[in-house]
Amino acid sequence: MKRQSFYFFDIDENILHLPTRVHLLNTMTGEERAMRQHEYEEIKAYLGVPGLWEDWADPPARAYREFSDGKDRNGEEYLLRDVRRALETANWKGPSWNIFKYAVLKRRPLAVITARQHSKETIKKALKLLVDAGHIPEEPDFLEIFAVSNDETRNELGPHLTTAGLKRAAIHRCVEKGLELYGRDLPHSFGMSDDDLKNIDLITSAMLESKLEHPDKRFFVISTNRRRHLKMEIFSPHKDEEKLREAEDNFYG
Repeated sequence: MKRQSFYFFDIDENILHLPTRVHLLNTMTGEERAMRQHEYEEIKAYLGVPGLWEDWADPPARAYREFSDGKDRNGEEYLLRDVRRALETANWKGPSWNIFKYAVLKRRPLAVITARQHSKETIKKALKLLVDAGHIPEEPDFLEIFAVSNDETRNELGPHLTTAGLKRAAIHRCVEKGLELYGRDLPHSFGMSDDDLKNIDLITSAMLESKLEHPDKRFFVISTNRRRHLKMEIFSPHKDEEKLREAEDNFYG
């Protein structure tokens, strides 16, 4: 058994740009309005606030229906439909696509950690479409799949946890599973990429906690956000002083 590099990925705006929509409700007229997730992120703070979006709200159960298992009016599974539609466009590759493809090509153990609500089987089928289309030669070597808003997954990780807490728990679970399968005594590396800056903060916290628990392993965080695209390694206080000094020397020349 040899050391491994483990890759953890979010899906949306990270591996893939998908046309999945959030559905808003006009509380005065009953009208429903659908928009892409990145569009929704730009206006969600204004929902219910006097102004353009004051009459609009998230219908709690239905707003995110396309992010869970289910079929549209044509009988297509939402996620499979959206991957197929995305592959018909020119800009379906997310900022971490090349890293994802590299991990598949090199048969690196790979985990998917997403806030979506799909079952593991649906996510596997969706990524299999990338194989069928010839964009990757084979299915990933899945270490684990955690769609943390899925009811079954929430119960597994901790039904009392917030979405952020669930993602942190999923990261820790993936690290521990990797060590269990590939050897706890080897100097493995773990890295996760995500586009959401709030998620980057929680990933950093989770990786720091893992670093403190496993100081002989290496942990990386990759931000693919348009405003802050970076890769950073997590060092534990005091235990990595020599590495920190080396990094400073390299930075300042």
